[in-house]
Amino acid sequence: MKKNIIVLLLDTARASDIYGNSKLPFINQLASYGTKYSNAVAPGTWTAPTHASLFANQKVSKLSLVSQDFFKGGSKKIDPWMVKTKFLERDTATIAQKLSKEGYNSTLFSNNPFLTSNTNLAIGFDKVYDVWLKSNIKYNPKIFDRFAFILNGGARTRSKLFKASYAVSKMLPPKALDRIYLNLRLKMSRSVAKADGTHKLDRGAVDTNKLLNSHLKYSQNYYPQFIFINYIEAHENYPLRDKRTVQDKWLYLSGIEELSEEVTKQIHNAYLKRLSYLDTQVKETVSILKRKGVLEDATLIITSDHGQLFGEHNALYHAMPPYEGVSKVPLIATNYKNGKPLSYHEEIESPVSLLQLHQGIMDISNRKYSHLDGNMRAPRYVISEHTGISEGWDEHLLYLLKKKSSAAKKIYAAKMHYNKKVTAIYRGDMKLIHFFGKKKDELYNIAADRFEQDNLIEKQRETANSMLRGSRIS
Repeated sequence: MKKNIIVLLLDTARASDIYGNSKLPFINQLASYGTKYSNAVAPGTWTAPTHASLFANQKVSKLSLVSQDFFKGGSKKIDPWMVKTKFLERDTATIAQKLSKEGYNSTLFSNNPFLTSNTNLAIGFDKVYDVWLKSNIKYNPKIFDRFAFILNGGARTRSKLFKASYAVSKMLPPKALDRIYLNLRLKMSRSVAKADGTHKLDRGAVDTNKLLNSHLKYSQNYYPQFIFINYIEAHENYPLRDKRTVQDKWLYLSGIEELSEEVTKQIHNAYLKRLSYLDTQVKETVSILKRKGVLEDATLIITSDHGQLFGEHNALYHAMPPYEGVSKVPLIATNYKNGKPLSYHEEIESPVSLLQLHQGIMDISNRKYSHLDGNMRAPRYVISEHTGISEGWDEHLLYLLKKKSSAAKKIYAAKMHYNKKVTAIYRGDMKLIHFFGKKKDELYNIAADRFEQDNLIEKQRETANSMLRGSRIS
């Protein structure tokens, strides 16, 4: 029978905080047993583009529904309730569909509202568990009910609300408007954070494991299994000790709040706590898979869709230009036989795109390779694409308020600044960051300069031009 294939995607986990982290003993033990890709690169800079790219086996920029302008897109804004927004065309041939033709039963467990049947990212899966739908509102459903009329009403309801807010704002002096706008923004952020369990470690992993345990039946072992699990514990917001600390990235990126070392350290430490907790839950997931017989003959893959920035390059979180903190993700592949991990003790240091994971999985399914190999490791230019920000829901309100509110004007300008196309190109030790527009490109030797502090673009412009020509993105 064909091998079972399990993908555990740790949403928002960056490679530098996974590999060698003593607080993640189980995940690093799997890395030591199997194959560790130390320079794996996410094809996109936030959830939807990377998942769409991986599932459809296409570059992000080739997928119009995830590479469109969500900030200035008018009716194309992302629906906060994830009912109308689509990230893949309905007729897209996905990896789940292909595996189904190979005889696999496919199951998706999702803790991320972007990754759901409604958005078409679940096309081809035989069974979909939208874990987030119950897990992320269970802490305080009353608060979500208060926002329901805005969320459920869609763009038209929000537009009317924004226009009404603007009409009221015209009667207020600028300083009073700034104060009211910022207070409301912070209040809304903290209310939603309270509702979705921001100050807790678990964001759905426990519920996921309960569902996984009840889903798996021994009778299913007559068919090969493809199981894809998205965990969202590492995603912002974070369980900070000081709950007064602002976690709205746009207040920092606009300069309204100072992105100090103290703030970034506090947020990063809370992020690391979540990762440590997630390590224990992943261990439980693997234990369930073993008890249910899924690991009798299987390939287990651990990866992420993007990383996270904590002050590097004066940026915060993701959906940002593809600097190392965002673009570098963990990729670990461990083979199991008779419930036990096989020892490969292998590390691949050359750049590898998560996009190639699609074909790598297909190679395993049709027995071309017994483990994650082959096309994954072929030398190539590796691309990570930032096609713009995802936070466009308030663009219309900001546009209206910026004429009178300095705070709204600053946030609008910050969102416009980051809502630009940027592509990272990897080849060997070199990384070129190509900005589409007036900003100058950046070139780094990431083997010697992993924090991207020494821009070599003026010294090695021909190298940059060669990488542009070779990658065919210019």
